[in-house]
Amino acid sequence: MMKSLVSIVLLGLAQNCLAQQDSLVWSDEFNGSGAPDQTKWGYDLGTNNGWGNNEIQNYTNSTQNSRQSNGCLIIQAQKYGSSWTSARLLTRYKFSFTYGTVIFRAKLPAGIGTWPALWMLGANLGTAGWPACGEVDVMEEVGKDPGMIHGSIHTPSSYGNTINTASKLLGNVDTVFHSYQVKWTPQKIEFSIDSVAYYTYNPPVKTSSNWPFDKACFLIMNVAMGGNWGSDPQYETNGLKNGIYPGLSSATMTIDYVRVYQPKTYPYGIGDPAGKGSGGMLDKINLSPNPTSGKVLIIIPAGIYATGNIFNVSGRNISQFTANSPVTEIDLSDFPKGLYCVRLESEGMTFTKKLILE
Repeated sequence: MMKSLVSIVLLGLAQNCLAQQDSLVWSDEFNGSGAPDQTKWGYDLGTNNGWGNNEIQNYTNSTQNSRQSNGCLIIQAQKYGSSWTSARLLTRYKFSFTYGTVIFRAKLPAGIGTWPALWMLGANLGTAGWPACGEVDVMEEVGKDPGMIHGSIHTPSSYGNTINTASKLLGNVDTVFHSYQVKWTPQKIEFSIDSVAYYTYNPPVKTSSNWPFDKACFLIMNVAMGGNWGSDPQYETNGLKNGIYPGLSSATMTIDYVRVYQPKTYPYGIGDPAGKGSGGMLDKINLSPNPTSGKVLIIIPAGIYATGNIFNVSGRNISQFTANSPVTEIDLSDFPKGLYCVRLESEGMTFTKKLILE
């Protein structure tokens, strides 16, 4: 009991430290009821030929498969006869971000054949394709190997059965909430569980092949069933990757919250009085091209660092990014055409400008 209490206190201190250094820019605490918040989450639906991994579940938007309850989000795979339904939620077209710390606090499903995942994909998926868009698997586990948590990176240089991966064994993932997180900077991606790092991805020479992570990503949560990795051969039939324990009729992942943090301050601000100037600097910020058919360059004076947001006409924040170099490329190719607002903030100064996506 005392050991558990100490662990909770230490975890709280670690997260308080993070909160002091970074700002919470997006979150879902799942305090509602019924279906997930549609302003934050959409769905992948159907079977999509096994989603590239020979998975057997059919993803739905039914509250039987995903719902808010008691301050948590429930993603529940359910068996109907010989078929399975489940849910895959994502923030694509609703929220994406570049650099920061993302934390998923969750309890994982139990049972052979389950394959839960908490992960990220490049927001340019529709134009660049996979794996060129980049994939960060914050947490994956398969029920046939219970408690073995995997953090992985997929890029053009290593994907599928990637070599850029590490794992950590936990003993109570289906009964206790753990915080699965990554800290993503321009230099590296660090994987942690309960604020304890266990893997860092940091290629010394970064190229488009091994580091597509200079562009925005969106979030995904799902419970897959079977598939190339999740399936257990001893239960497979008819040549399918459907190896699920026959006595299993449902599998539940419970998510307490999802939070995204980014740094509060940077070395220099847009209006920094110590040598960088103020009003004149604002005039040197530019968006190019504007209008754009997809990609836009955020151009700022050297030495200025800012957080950026892109809002749609409804005022919803659809993308969060960091402008920490003279030229930052944002890819909006997968977003609906129309009018947007770009806002940069640093040291109390704000720059806003309309952007047309055509």
